[in-house]
Amino acid sequence: MTPVPPLLTPARKRGLALVSFLVLLQGGAMGLAAFATRALFDAMHQETALPVLMLAALVLSGVATATVRVLARRAGERLGQDYARNLRRALFDHAARMPARAVATRRTGYMSLRFVGDMTAFRNWLALGLPRLIAAFVMVPCALIALALMAPLLALVVLPILSFGIAVILLAGWKLLPLHQDLRQRRASIAADMAERMPLAPHLDMLGRRRREARQMNRQLSAMIEVALRRITWAEALKAVPDLMAGAAAAAVIVAGFRSGISPGTIAGALAALGLLLQPMRDLGSLWNLRAAHRAAQQKLSAALSRAQRPTPAARRALPKGALTVAFHQVSLPSGQEITCRLEAATRQVLDLEPIDFASLCDVIQRLDEAPSGEVMLGERPLQDLSAGSLRRRIGRIDGAAVILQGSLRRVLTLGLEERPSDARLLRLVERCHLSPLLDRLGGLDGRISEGGRMLSLSERVLISWARVRLRKPGLLLIGPEVRMLDDQTRARLMRYVQKREATVISATALPFERKTNDMSEVRAGG
Repeated sequence: MTPVPPLLTPARKRGLALVSFLVLLQGGAMGLAAFATRALFDAMHQETALPVLMLAALVLSGVATATVRVLARRAGERLGQDYARNLRRALFDHAARMPARAVATRRTGYMSLRFVGDMTAFRNWLALGLPRLIAAFVMVPCALIALALMAPLLALVVLPILSFGIAVILLAGWKLLPLHQDLRQRRASIAADMAERMPLAPHLDMLGRRRREARQMNRQLSAMIEVALRRITWAEALKAVPDLMAGAAAAAVIVAGFRSGISPGTIAGALAALGLLLQPMRDLGSLWNLRAAHRAAQQKLSAALSRAQRPTPAARRALPKGALTVAFHQVSLPSGQEITCRLEAATRQVLDLEPIDFASLCDVIQRLDEAPSGEVMLGERPLQDLSAGSLRRRIGRIDGAAVILQGSLRRVLTLGLEERPSDARLLRLVERCHLSPLLDRLGGLDGRISEGGRMLSLSERVLISWARVRLRKPGLLLIGPEVRMLDDQTRARLMRYVQKREATVISATALPFERKTNDMSEVRAGG
């Protein structure tokens, strides 16, 4: 299990301290505006000249408030983005250590939801939620202190109304948590369904399922909309509490000030101080919405990071140079069969397996996955004792499962290499692996290949995997059944390459070799 990255690291604590300081400056500037407002109203009431210093203070407080607000928002966004970056890295690292079969069985869109949908909730909690909570703790006392300095009676009048509003927000906010969790689950389910069905939409239409799928989608969307409406109603009601509170508090200040003979300037200043409360109280109302989203995303993140991973070997031994011996002892396969056999170095063997079994066995050999039972030995050493780098360098795989990332043909051919060969060498490689038609179609090594290689045929994927093998010169070569898709001339060239290699070869299909001493013999899996 990968631990969830901590919310508050020392660096992020310093960032929150900076946000607190900026909010305090903002509160001070707004307090200055309240006192300047009182002085200006007193001057107008006394029909004297307006004090220039107070006018300047009022303008300066506005400039300072606006500047500090931008700086505080920027600092909060930096915190949120930094936390989201840590979460993305943790999710990717965890997925990279999961068994390949476990990742493949996840629904389409699963990983993108983790990287996109939930990141907003995590980022907003640190970028907006915690800074708003800090702002409320800073601004509310500042406003009450300003009121008390102007007229203690007015502060006493406002305090019960303020306390009631805060209590309503705190108690009613719990209702948002289950609503938010329900809404996010429905959104995630709809997103996964859409990601799965959109690429198949023309085929579903041909099968006569377009209307049925549309009705099902409409039912899901209608249910989600109902939950969304309940959530937004409750969230906006919480944010409306401060507006109700502000109206009642303003009326109480005016009535109490009038009956007590407090000057109009002081009443105006008190109303300005009340304005300090409105925004932080609204932020406090929206805080529950951010917190609920964060809690729901955190539960999904914990579930994702708790999924089983491939064991990390304590020892990191390297494979010997040259052809490798391979031994399987009661290795379980997806079909339920078991395989037990030994292949001496530099021999070439056909394993009579189903395609899914052969692909699974290759994943086990490369330690992308774990067999439910059994043991694999490479170079007379247990597979689990070998380093990942040694397995990557010493094992080659020619099949249709080549990993393709979006980018240039140059990048696709050299993916995973520690040193990139020259373009001249890559062009010679393209010609030798019969990839010249692909090169011409793309317009050269800089030609772009789409995400996941969707534009590539199965044969082109096989040839790309062959080109990568030629750049590594492994000691163990795994040849999948997809090589049957190659034309006769290309397959013959591939076989000549395999024949010349001083490597152990495991193939899923019988392929001709010129040298009789190296003919493949069939090994049938037993179980």
